Amino acid sequence: MGRRTRALRRWVLGKHPRAVLLFVTPTFLAIAMDFALRAPSLLVFPPREWLNYFGSSLASAGFWGGPLWLTSRLWPARSWGSRIGLGAFAALFVLPLAVFAFGGQLLYYRVFHYYMGRDTVRLGIKLRGTLGAWLSSWGGSFLLMAVLGLLATAIIILAARRASRRARGAGLFLPIAGFAVATTCFWVDFVESRSLQAAPPDTCFIHGVMHALREAVTGKGWVRRGITLREPDPLPPLAPAVSAVAGQAQRPNVLLVITESVRADALCSAPSMGCKAQFLDEAAPDRVSLGKLTTQSSGTFSACVMLWTGLAPDADFATMHRAPVLWEIAHALGYRTAYVGSQNLRYDDFGAFLQRAAIDVQASAKDLGNAEDAHIGAPDENATARLVEFVKGVPQGTPWFAVLHLSNTHWPYRVDPALQPFAPHDPSPVGDVNAMHNHYRNSVLQQERTVSEMLQQLRGMPGWSDTAVVFVSDHGEQFREHGGLYHLSSLFEEQVRVPGFIVAGAGAVEPGRLATLGAWKNRRTYTQDVHATMLDLFGVLDRRGSFPFADRLVGRSLLRPPPPDEPMMLMSTASGVWDPDDAKYGVMKGDMLAVKSLGGGWWCYDVRSDPGEHMGHAGMPGCGPLIDYGSQKFAPAWH
Repeated sequence: MGRRTRALRRWVLGKHPRAVLLFVTPTFLAIAMDFALRAPSLLVFPPREWLNYFGSSLASAGFWGGPLWLTSRLWPARSWGSRIGLGAFAALFVLPLAVFAFGGQLLYYRVFHYYMGRDTVRLGIKLRGTLGAWLSSWGGSFLLMAVLGLLATAIIILAARRASRRARGAGLFLPIAGFAVATTCFWVDFVESRSLQAAPPDTCFIHGVMHALREAVTGKGWVRRGITLREPDPLPPLAPAVSAVAGQAQRPNVLLVITESVRADALCSAPSMGCKAQFLDEAAPDRVSLGKLTTQSSGTFSACVMLWTGLAPDADFATMHRAPVLWEIAHALGYRTAYVGSQNLRYDDFGAFLQRAAIDVQASAKDLGNAEDAHIGAPDENATARLVEFVKGVPQGTPWFAVLHLSNTHWPYRVDPALQPFAPHDPSPVGDVNAMHNHYRNSVLQQERTVSEMLQQLRGMPGWSDTAVVFVSDHGEQFREHGGLYHLSSLFEEQVRVPGFIVAGAGAVEPGRLATLGAWKNRRTYTQDVHATMLDLFGVLDRRGSFPFADRLVGRSLLRPPPPDEPMMLMSTASGVWDPDDAKYGVMKGDMLAVKSLGGGWWCYDVRSDPGEHMGHAGMPGCGPLIDYGSQKFAPAWH
């Protein structure tokens, strides 16, 4: 039996079994890089995630080791055919994977503190045609990726060459079976490259590529959520409330301006001694802030859909696509409606959500022109000009409602070379973060100028006295306050505290109701509250109980006195229309935040005593009810 066992082992592994480990050198490199980048996070993984990590590492070993072992038969390359085969294998298989799985992941983690995973790769391909084009937008970083990839390729090929001499005599069963099993795991989504990313960086990338390939081949991805055509439930018959002052139906013109990625400290929501706005203070000195406005999601899709429907992020896919949106409510009241945005609505079919939304006039980046960057969209000034054109075209006596959706403050942050007071400034995400933050501030300043010029035009029109403008941001932006950049990665203040204000003509909002906003100055307000305020401007807030999904519409109108108690409000990077790689779920009450990732436990932060949110712990006094509430509300999404 011993002789048979040795013969079987020799057939499977060859005369020198340890040599097989050289074929999985890429896996060892990936694990070493992973520990160098995020050892503190890995060391606190729960046992289940370590099991996932082990399985993902085996998948990496099979995916790399199988082809390397098989092609080792071409060594030594004495014939031209063998040399061409080895060269093609190195150039077409090892090198491209090494560039992205090592160089790309290293740089991506440097920027985001996260690896390219399943949905990251898929969306990157959709956004810019190919993943290479997407990453090449990082400029010189792509060259560094290539250099690191070449270095990794050299190490991998040299290790495989050395192993080839010792693995002779082994059969083909193990490399073929290993590669087949690993590929199947990637194909059927059996690898954890999302949530806590319990996988080495190479596995995360390979999983993303295989998932994108699977979606392209079968037309069926595993993404559970997204944007598609809506099937809106019907609204009840609506009539606006009668103004107590004017004695007639309340139907002011309403403009909702949604900007992109602007954090609260980047724009002054109201004039004050400590906050000066270079352009807004002149164009809208009478603007009033919307309290301590907090978006309930740090991603554009979720934040916008919640703003338009009034739903919280726990609403599922079907509910978010059936709930009425602001345009439908306004249209039912006799408003002329519009959506004008510099946003790229082709991104992941975002525009599909608006196709059945009772919008009379619609224009986005593809219609406005000069949309040279898919992230930035069309110039914001093209959108504001189109919005003013829409307002001028509305017949006199007809109220109008419009959403102006700006985009240029998304990375890489469009700027005017003649308006860059914040210096030094640099758009590179791998350079000095302070310089990048200054570049962002210059971009926000340019947009502030654009919005101010539009407001001055609107204020000069005959209908201004009956017009209210509400300005908000979809979410904020991180500049390494918690390690990463950009947004959609956390629910911390830098990503969820946003500017918000209202400015209105004398006849649009009763003076007493506008003054009520002052009572919200130091109160935490939310996306759902802005939705309720919009309904109040339309004069139908008191009819909200008859709307579809009325029990979910819990926002408070900021034009009415605040209740004494702070509500518990749901927050998340995920929603029925967005499924991120690393979902975060949260509950906020006043300045207390409870938050958890899909694979981790709850942590609590007191923003008042810990503004930087660095001293969180699960046992914080007063956090228990928030955890219980969040666990109850988000449980369906977790299962």
